[in-house]
Amino acid sequence: MKNLSIVMCLVVWAASLWGCTESYVEPLPPRGQLYYPIGMEVHPNGQFLYVVNTNFDLRYRGNLGGTVSVVDTETGEILSGGTPFVPSYGGHLRLNEDATKAFVTSRFNNEVTVLTVAAQGQALYCEVEGEAVADSRPCQVTRLPDVRGGNRLAIDPFGLAVTRAIRTIGGEEQVFDLVHVSHLRGEQVSTMSFPEGEIPGASLQSAALVSGGNQVVSRPGTQDLYVAGRSDNVVAAYRPYINENGQVEAIVRREVIELARREDRVDARGIGFDETGEWLYVATRRPNALHVIGMEAGANRTPRVVRSIPLEQNPSELVVHEGADGVRRIYIPSYRHGLIQVVDAEQEAVVDVIEVGRNPYHMVVDSPVHCRVPGERCQAYVSLFDVRAEEDRRCQEGDESCGRIAVLDLDPASETFHTVIDWIY
Repeated sequence: MKNLSIVMCLVVWAASLWGCTESYVEPLPPRGQLYYPIGMEVHPNGQFLYVVNTNFDLRYRGNLGGTVSVVDTETGEILSGGTPFVPSYGGHLRLNEDATKAFVTSRFNNEVTVLTVAAQGQALYCEVEGEAVADSRPCQVTRLPDVRGGNRLAIDPFGLAVTRAIRTIGGEEQVFDLVHVSHLRGEQVSTMSFPEGEIPGASLQSAALVSGGNQVVSRPGTQDLYVAGRSDNVVAAYRPYINENGQVEAIVRREVIELARREDRVDARGIGFDETGEWLYVATRRPNALHVIGMEAGANRTPRVVRSIPLEQNPSELVVHEGADGVRRIYIPSYRHGLIQVVDAEQEAVVDVIEVGRNPYHMVVDSPVHCRVPGERCQAYVSLFDVRAEEDRRCQEGDESCGRIAVLDLDPASETFHTVIDWIY
């Protein structure tokens, strides 16, 4: 077994983050290539894209078989020197409010990894005693507190939302990053509270709400979370109770919203609010549809599905985006058909289809600083989980087709609006 150097010391700024003496035993995944990508996030400055690579076929070692690629959005280059290792079967990644921490779900040992974000966003790393390392094992959380009897994170953590709570402790304000997790198996949702984004002193609580939660989102302007499951016919709303010391004490179920009257089990995948929090959108398989929920449309101003719009098969997730032209559109990847369906929120109909290639899964939109007015750069990124032809083999080292990112033009004033303008791989 030979040793694999973790550090790309030819990259000057990366060398300043972690030294050149660390080494790990192979097999470790390549840090300069995409490998079954799923979840993504864009840094607020729009310059860097973070991509969770899953090691889905377990070719590499399990506890460090995935990576989070750091991509320069100007050049499309994967910055391998700033890319950390994470556990296999990764899910989603979210940044905290000030983009100082990144939280990643993974299902290898049912963990959330807490990464530090470099000042300009050019690298992610695990911080250990003030040192930056690419080995994320010290930053992987499976239970809180990490002692016998500590609360364990439930099985198969996947969906992710991050909010914030502020408490006055000892006369001083303290910030707590609240990490909300849905789970692909079981009925649990979980909330973790990290003081100042750090693991020491963090707390965790879980509660049974829905079966097979695929994704969780927060409603703008409130403290409420909404989760949709793969085996229920409802969206469940809940709110974690955070005590005066910033710890999670309980998760309180608030309401449920029925999705389809004629179905007992609805496979819900994507879920997202508009910017006002007045409209909630849920993309489902079984049936293949986008459900439009008015948050005050029902009796006594309760949430209710006002329309269900038919979709192509196998919608994965969704993104709600208001363009620079003021039009709110919902973008829904169709995993089976290799396309993005575009729904106009006002017309409540599919108005465009964007072909992106095989197995589109997750989509994120550029930073708002690039999408404010027509004529400015506004891009979306779509993870293509596996773009190989139908082949009964594992992805091989050196393959460029183990997954890639399609770059879409979302500038409504552009001639290439709603087309693929570049690829990242």
